[in-house]
Amino acid sequence: MIEEKNIKTNTEIVAEEEKTEVVEQYVFERINSDFKTGLTEDVVLKRQEHGYSNVADTNKGKTVGRIIRDNLLTFFNILYFVITVLLCVAQSWNNLTFLPVILLNLAIGIYQEIKAKRMIDKLSLVSAPLATVIRDGEKREVPTSEVVIDDIVVFTAGNQIYTDSIVVDGFVDVNEAMITGESDAISKKPGDMLFSGSYIVSGSCHARVEHVGKNNYIEKLASEARKHQKPKSELLRTLTIIIKIVAVIIIPLGLLTFFQNWTINGQSDLTILERYAFSINKTSAVVIGMIPAGLFLLTSIALFVGVRKLGRNKTLVQELYCIEMLARVDVLCLDKTGTITDGTMRVIDCVEVKNSTDYTIREIVGSMMNSFDDINPTSEALIKYFDKNKVLTAVEKLPFSSKRKYSAVTFVDSNSENKVGSFFLGAPEFVLTDQYDKVKSKVERLASEGYRVLVLGHNNGPIKEKKPTKSVKPIALIVLQDHIREEAPDTINYFKENGVEIKVISGDNPMTVAEIARRAGIDNANKFISLEGLSDEEVSAIAFDYTVFGRVSPTQKRVLVQTFKENKKTVAMTGDGVNDILALKEADCSIAMASGSEAVRYVSHLVLTDSNFASMPKVVAEGRRVINNIQRTSSLFLVKTIFTTLLTIMYLILGKVTNNSIVYPFEPSQLILIELLILGLPATILALQPNNEKVEGKFIINVLRRTLPGALTVVLCHGILYYLQPSFGWTQAEYSTFTIILTTAICFYVLFQVTKPFNWWKILMYVSMVALCLIAIFYYGDGLIFGKPLLNLVQFSHRESRILLLLFMVSSYPVMLLIDKLFVRVGLFKK
Repeated sequence: MIEEKNIKTNTEIVAEEEKTEVVEQYVFERINSDFKTGLTEDVVLKRQEHGYSNVADTNKGKTVGRIIRDNLLTFFNILYFVITVLLCVAQSWNNLTFLPVILLNLAIGIYQEIKAKRMIDKLSLVSAPLATVIRDGEKREVPTSEVVIDDIVVFTAGNQIYTDSIVVDGFVDVNEAMITGESDAISKKPGDMLFSGSYIVSGSCHARVEHVGKNNYIEKLASEARKHQKPKSELLRTLTIIIKIVAVIIIPLGLLTFFQNWTINGQSDLTILERYAFSINKTSAVVIGMIPAGLFLLTSIALFVGVRKLGRNKTLVQELYCIEMLARVDVLCLDKTGTITDGTMRVIDCVEVKNSTDYTIREIVGSMMNSFDDINPTSEALIKYFDKNKVLTAVEKLPFSSKRKYSAVTFVDSNSENKVGSFFLGAPEFVLTDQYDKVKSKVERLASEGYRVLVLGHNNGPIKEKKPTKSVKPIALIVLQDHIREEAPDTINYFKENGVEIKVISGDNPMTVAEIARRAGIDNANKFISLEGLSDEEVSAIAFDYTVFGRVSPTQKRVLVQTFKENKKTVAMTGDGVNDILALKEADCSIAMASGSEAVRYVSHLVLTDSNFASMPKVVAEGRRVINNIQRTSSLFLVKTIFTTLLTIMYLILGKVTNNSIVYPFEPSQLILIELLILGLPATILALQPNNEKVEGKFIINVLRRTLPGALTVVLCHGILYYLQPSFGWTQAEYSTFTIILTTAICFYVLFQVTKPFNWWKILMYVSMVALCLIAIFYYGDGLIFGKPLLNLVQFSHRESRILLLLFMVSSYPVMLLIDKLFVRVGLFKK
């Protein structure tokens, strides 16, 4: 029987809020259909046509248009545009040589991000959750975006609730931590509301959709339903600080440089246009030199290439900067089921203890399996061994949850309707309590051999408040065996060799888990403990004393992860079940198996789309490659930013306190050698090369270790040359030629340090860059572009100047090494 009632839609309200014109008001009928039949396809299509489907307003990923816009409209690109216009006004065409490099970098960055987006979209489509709906009396699976108001949807354990719904049949336990912050499971019965953003912990139900799209409760609390914590990225934080510092100082220093060059002695004979051209050339060189544009480009390229490589290895990256966390992982927390084992089980034995009921074990377990709709590895193994039957009829059910560790059903006989009592199935020590000693020795013997043991218990009382009312007596022990993944030992060995400590965290018997961990090759697997009954403080206190943790509740899993993080560890966590969600959200990098629950995939940073644990070494190796190479290339770009900033300040001060007419020596065209041959090409090559070294230390400290000695060497040499200039009588052009050649040489020394250790292709790259630089200086130093000198280099008027340049070039490398040693000695850097 279908009940119908007319209600007014929210069209007018939405239209008023969005200030859009309503052409047609659509009034639809709310349909209270039977949960076994659901809506008809015609009703569904009409509601989808009028926008009453579960499509959120927000889009999780960037569009191609936004990618292009975000890459174009950056603070530094706007500065480049302004500089270009000012140089064009000055007709300083040769100083526009920086533009091809910028445009090429921009094109590469956009191309790589679009390719990474397409890879993510493809994998997201494969791993996207589906909704189970009842339509025209049939159960179907459809995308969650096609669910409409009044649809009958089916939720089972592990499902993310994707739309606000009202339970119409069945009972479930729901975790609403994403909404309320409380992790305790809440029981839901017919008539109760299920809120989007929460997830089913146990049980199953049919529910009627109440709200869709932006009207869902979670959408009113946050801009996206899948909201989760982003990893705390040191790389992102450091890059943000660099951007802010440069953004604050670049405009004031640029303006001061322009003013100094405009008012310098000797400019009075020049025309306004000539003075403007001279001043803007110097100012442009300062601004261009201070912008570490390639740093952000190469960081993005390295990360997006990493995303694409991981995608080809069946790994979906849901948070870009989690790749950095992978590189720094030194503690890996594994859930046994679905990680070390492949999630499949089989019943190998059923040991009867004392069955005082009138029913066989097969009839009891089969009736219990028939009472629940939950499908998980354990239930699948039990159904395969015992089958389903309807000998007994359930009058009250308690679904399995990872917190209580058992399920229970109160039965009556299907024929006589006589009361049979309640049956319990789960972990022996949780089901039996005071009766556990009767089977303890058998359970521990089987667990020590790596088997999982369930107990089937019985009492004559009902289930009240999710607990037995009477003592439960054991009827039988059911022995199950997990299947260890074939690739697990090799994968675990990889982590051991790379200094990653492995912790196994499971809800199962610790003896069982320890034996499986030992067979998988985990060191110290004999150090195991049950966390049953321990407080959070006690769990935290013993976190580093054991390798295997059994009988762990979801909250205790989170406490373990928190403890490792509080002790300066970078923690990765793998999981596939709803009991892992709290720990996954707490971990620095969370990794979900695609075969696991939808809710787990929602909150994880990475999803292994083939659920293959063997992919983990590739994932970690890719993270290390990306971060190590970003650290290397960042050193190249920041050395230019640092020495340009310090030189600008130095020349501004010296211009005030001395009568020397020498000003900041570089022009944009002269920086092309550094930009292209030291930063551009080598950095791009180095950023994409293999590098499996463990990432240690702070990002900024590692970068400055390679950057500061070279930058300070440049500043020191400029300071000495500034005071030598009057003695040698260098003109501004000669001084600029001397300093740009020397600065380029020092930057090559920095490149030498960054490139080590050398191999044949690194030697080839380095020698090629040096050769190209020498060709540019000796053959094209005074070459023409647009009718003007390309590099603005001149011949020295004195032979002594050439000798002095050679001496400075030879001595600057040991000076750079000496500065580095001084920093180590004073404790700024480690050896």
